[in-house]
Amino acid sequence: SSASACEDFSFNLDEFDNIELYEGLAEEVVPHLEAQPDIVLVDPPRAGLEKRVVDGILKLDPQVIAYISCDPSTLARDAARIITGGYRLKEVTPFDLFPQTYHIESISFFEH
Repeated sequence: SSASACEDFSFNLDEFDNIELYEGLAEEVVPHLEAQPDIVLVDPPRAGLEKRVVDGILKLDPQVIAYISCDPSTLARDAARIITGGYRLKEVTPFDLFPQTYHIESISFFEH
């Protein structure tokens, strides 16, 4: 979501030739992708993914969708959309990155 994050991504993963970075707003980029990825990793803002982003990811038909979340309610909403799209929730792992607060991060894995 930021130029510096994209630069870090490119630098840190430069040695890998099977990873692609698409810069832009997810709601503008994802619906038009024609890639056939094995895995899609998303880390949306607290508001979660827009419906057309979820629909675009489902259209890509990856084997695995990894969803990083900072809001259980939007994760639940988006998980329902992903499951309706033919995936099953395999695992959810919570992370207490902000001890002694109510904030919780999690990563969820959805598989075909």
